[in-house]
Amino acid sequence: MFKQFFNLIKKQDLLTQALHDSYEMSSISQQMFNLVTDMIFNDLSEKVNESQVEEVKKKDYLLNHFERSIRKKVFEHVIVNEKPDQELYTSFILITIVQHLERIGDYCKNINEIAEIKFALKSDEYNILLQKYTEILKKMFSDTYKSFKNADVTLASTILNTQFKFKNEIDDKLYEIATKDPDPKINYVTYALMLRYYKRISAHLMNISTSITNPIDKIGYYVSENMIKDDE
Repeated sequence: MFKQFFNLIKKQDLLTQALHDSYEMSSISQQMFNLVTDMIFNDLSEKVNESQVEEVKKKDYLLNHFERSIRKKVFEHVIVNEKPDQELYTSFILITIVQHLERIGDYCKNINEIAEIKFALKSDEYNILLQKYTEILKKMFSDTYKSFKNADVTLASTILNTQFKFKNEIDDKLYEIATKDPDPKINYVTYALMLRYYKRISAHLMNISTSITNPIDKIGYYVSENMIKDDE
C-alpha cells in the first residue's frame, strides 16, 4: 500500500504537493539534528554563538510551517475528492510521518539547550559515547529518509533492527548513569538528558520506518517474528 506514493508522482494535486513537502521536511529535520550536534561536539570548549541558535530556531519554524501546510493540503485533498481518488491510506500515512518529523524537531531544540551549557559535559568517557551515538543517528536519518522516499521496505526493515538495538543500548546506559555514585566533577543529569533525547529521536525515526514496513494497525511497533514491541 505504501507504494501508492509513487503513483502520486504522475499527478499534480494537493496530495502530491504534500508528499513533496514531506521530503523537504525530512531534509530540514536532518539538517537540524546535524546542526545542534555539531554545535556541541565540533569544539566542546567553544561557546555557542547567537547566529547558531537563531539558525536552529529558523529550522524549527520551517518544520512547524510544513507540518501545518501538509496537514491542510491532505485534508483538503480528502474533502474534495471522491473515492477511490481520496487515497485515504496514503493520506493517513503521510500525516503520521510528518507528525514524527515535527517531534524530531522538538527534541533537536532540547539538544540545542544542552549545546548552550555544553561546558557541563566534562566526562571524556560519555563524550566519546555520545559522539558515537551521534554518528549512528546521522546514518539512521539518512537511511530512514532514503527508505521513505523510495518506499524501500527492505532498507526500512534493516533500519528497524538497528533502531531497536540502539534503543535497548541507550536504556542500559541510562540505568548505568542512574545507579552511578555521585561525582562532583561530572553532571550526569546532562548526559542522561542527551541520551533520552537521542532515544526519542531514534523512536520517531523508527515509527517512520514502521509506516513503510508494517500494516496500518501495527504502525509504531517493532514487529519481529515472535514479538511486537512499542517504541518506548
